[in-house]
Amino acid sequence: MGLAVAVRIASEFTGRLQLTVFPYLLERLIQVRHDPSIALPDLSRLIRMDPALCFLAMRLDRSMGSNARATEPSGIDDVVSRTGLTGIDAITTQAIADQALNGIHHRQGLALGWLWRHCLTTALLAQGLALALNYRPVEDAYTAGLLHDVGKLVLFAQTPAACAPMLTDPAEANPLLKAEEQVAGSDHGRIGARLIRRHTGAWFAADTAEHHTATAAEIVNALPLVQMVWSANRLAVEPHPSPEAYQTVASLLNLDTQQLSRLSRAAQEQALAQANELDVVPDVPEQGRTTESSTIPLSQVIKTSTVLSSVYKELLTATDRRAVMRVLRQSLSVFLGIDALIMLDHEPKGNRLIGRFSAGSIFPLNIKQLRITLAASDCLPTISHVSGETVNSFSPPHRGKLTIIDLQLMAGMQKEGIVCIPIRSSSSAGRGILLLGIDASEWPWVEQQTTLLKAIAAAVAGALKRGQQRYDQKNREVADRVASTVSKTRKIVHEINNPLSIIKNYLKVLTLRSDENSPANDELRIIDEEINRLTGLMKSLTSPIESIPTHLETVDVNATITDILRLFRESLPGDRAIRLNQDLDPHIPVIASDRDQLKQALINLLKNAIEAMPDGGTIKVISRLLKSPSRPVGNKEKAGHIKISVCDDGPGIDEAIKNDLFKVNVTSKTGHDGLGLSIVHEAVTHLKGSLQCESTPGRGTCFHIELPAGDNESEYRTALDSAT
Repeated sequence: MGLAVAVRIASEFTGRLQLTVFPYLLERLIQVRHDPSIALPDLSRLIRMDPALCFLAMRLDRSMGSNARATEPSGIDDVVSRTGLTGIDAITTQAIADQALNGIHHRQGLALGWLWRHCLTTALLAQGLALALNYRPVEDAYTAGLLHDVGKLVLFAQTPAACAPMLTDPAEANPLLKAEEQVAGSDHGRIGARLIRRHTGAWFAADTAEHHTATAAEIVNALPLVQMVWSANRLAVEPHPSPEAYQTVASLLNLDTQQLSRLSRAAQEQALAQANELDVVPDVPEQGRTTESSTIPLSQVIKTSTVLSSVYKELLTATDRRAVMRVLRQSLSVFLGIDALIMLDHEPKGNRLIGRFSAGSIFPLNIKQLRITLAASDCLPTISHVSGETVNSFSPPHRGKLTIIDLQLMAGMQKEGIVCIPIRSSSSAGRGILLLGIDASEWPWVEQQTTLLKAIAAAVAGALKRGQQRYDQKNREVADRVASTVSKTRKIVHEINNPLSIIKNYLKVLTLRSDENSPANDELRIIDEEINRLTGLMKSLTSPIESIPTHLETVDVNATITDILRLFRESLPGDRAIRLNQDLDPHIPVIASDRDQLKQALINLLKNAIEAMPDGGTIKVISRLLKSPSRPVGNKEKAGHIKISVCDDGPGIDEAIKNDLFKVNVTSKTGHDGLGLSIVHEAVTHLKGSLQCESTPGRGTCFHIELPAGDNESEYRTALDSAT
């Protein structure tokens, strides 16, 4: 009656669907999932070996809307590809949670071994029959064969105690299953079909599940896929099918019995090979079982998966190396109670391991001073790095053979021993070592957590690799943008230089045509100099900053000021009541300087002053020779300094921006970009001078440039020679 109740519950079940996954496969999937070198197809291969995992993946795929599109492929590999790693994590978490919450012990789960092998063999044999009969798509036959007994898995997950006799002894299964329909009004085939239709939409698999328990007479009138899975179910029995089964299937599918025998043996061998790959322990009578098992207890698997889910979630939000290290430190401390750790990175250039990060009471010196050369081949960090294996100071063969480096590390970490875990991504790049400080009393428990430690290390390695990839991608994007900007700038400079060259040629023509003593010659000279300065500025746009030389030449400061003021006077609009005055010290000497930089500074100061007085005003340019600078400047020459002041009687400068006046984009004028004063400051700095500002609201502003007059005779002569 217990089984009848289970059948009725499963038939009417509308709540959360629960399935039982074969423990060997679940453990292997968790183990492989946390290996950074494993790709998605490797995980898909494991999922397609288990009916419960396959069902969960198809259900998730449908919930994401994929199966609703008829044009999408329906194969298991395609389903896994669409759901991705996140989907695999979701179905794995549900599987271990269901088995833990339902009280399914590891030993009970192993009793499913015969049912798991039967489903897998049926899937492989159905695939072979589809190929022999030229049925397409072949993948449908495999999926339908794998899911045909999903109803039994649902029964066991709902009431494992009632189904225990059916699962622990395959000989008891058939009598119990035949009693289903009589007692409960349903059978496991209909249960499985109903759930497949409801949760996956795979109608072809639902039909085969519903009718795989039909009689030979009934199946004659079924569609080909249903006939193939029905036949595979009859032939996928251990140790081998009966002659009657072969004859029935041969007559149904119109195939030779010898061909069927070959297909059956091939499917059995493939299923056995996959079981061996998972290290499945052969069925042993209960009284003959030992208490120890080579497999990991399910409770440990659940703990590992739970911890890693938390670690992965934190690592997804870690944006840089420091954040990744914070997650590592917290994870080891919270989940494993390990507080002393050091991260070493491999430095290929020096062929050594160098300290990058530490936590706990470690080393009074800077961790980055820690250097371990790989020539020290006997120390534990080097052994772990070279071998790629986890090593420790507690177990043979390393116990009692510790080097001075090992002892120093233990003393520095204030622990009785160390554990070295390789930190590696799928490639050899970015390799490192995680050192953990452990006391002897802690080691037995920590040793049991080796799988978890390795998984955390692999997760951290993956996060570090992703962070480096993001960093490299960002640098590539910046380099691409710079290259694109430089390319565009070169084209613009080239196009601007063409009309400038034409203008210069016309200036030469005008100069030749004008009288030698004509006043216009000075104006033509000034225009020519400005064109030359503009050409130099354009050239600097496409040259690296470090390659732009300082053009020292003999500069008459007063003459330069006079030329600039003349240029402004003649270019000012007639409606602007701007007065330009000058007060120049006749004792200012000719200096060795960069004329273009000086002109650039003065022109920007005059332009700013004019823009600050839209209703007119007075601008005065003053030059003075000082015996010493009014404020300290970088140059320490003793020959004096030249002070150039550009003063206006405008509204003054707002106190709020005075401290940031020479920064880019700082301005008090509407509609201006705030570049002028930053350019002035850069030019004056280039001239080894200083720039100050004095301003009184409502009374005006003065900018003071102080330049070294210079007493270095060789410098002056060099400038003079370059000018001639």
